Amino acid sequence: MLEFAREHALSLLVAALLHATLLTLLVTGLSRRPEAPAPAAPPPVQAVAISESDLRAAEQRRADAREAELRRQREAELERQREEEARRQAELREQRERAEAQQRAEAERRAREEQEAERARQAEEARKAEAARKAEEARQAEEARKAEAARKAEEARKAEEARKAEEARRAEEARRAAEQRAREEMQRQLAMEVEEEQRRLALQASGEYAAWLGAIQAKVARNWNRPPAARPGIACEVRVSLIPGMQVVNAEILSCNGGEAVRRSILAAVERASPLPRPSDPALFERSIVFVFKPED
Repeated sequence: MLEFAREHALSLLVAALLHATLLTLLVTGLSRRPEAPAPAAPPPVQAVAISESDLRAAEQRRADAREAELRRQREAELERQREEEARRQAELREQRERAEAQQRAEAERRAREEQEAERARQAEEARKAEAARKAEEARQAEEARKAEAARKAEEARKAEEARKAEEARRAEEARRAAEQRAREEMQRQLAMEVEEEQRRLALQASGEYAAWLGAIQAKVARNWNRPPAARPGIACEVRVSLIPGMQVVNAEILSCNGGEAVRRSILAAVERASPLPRPSDPALFERSIVFVFKPED
């Protein structure tokens, strides 16, 4: 559309001028028409002439406009190029500054490394000299220590021989004393065991011990469930292990004239009877007692 307007600009201009002239004449004629006009012939159409100079002027204006637009575009392109060049120059300056900063940093780093290397070399030489001095001092001290150690070792050997001789003498005396104490302890324990056995036999022979066993047998009998296979005349020897609270911790049949069912029933009765009766005299208590279970037929 824009290309069409450019190609037919002159024709379009002429047509526009004609339409404008006709519209002006039409409006003027309408405004001057009397209120009761008499019929008359229509006014003649007046032609508007467009001179060649007007056309050239219009064409010149279009050319000037195109030239102005081209100048504006060229100036914009030049401005863009100037800005691009300025940006590129700024980047180059920044790159140069970074490179110079890196070079300065690298030079400073190399200088520091050289200084550190020199300090390390001097420190290593000082360390070696100090190590050599200390090694000599250590050698001399070691020789003195060995001489002192040899002297002390000899003194210690003599002292050890004297100590061992004294220990042997004391050990012999201690052995003899221990043997004497052992003989005396053995005699004391034997006397205590004899006395305890005599006391136990005396208690067992007393009526109180028999009464205690009778009370135990009676409680077991009360808790006994006679099995159907039990025959009259049962007599079973039972060993019971007790704790001070008279609780039964173990029970076993030593001898019995009954069958297996009778044995099991007696052991069950002992467990049900726990805890067993206490003796009237606490001195009668024994952790293991033996009584004869003989139920009444």
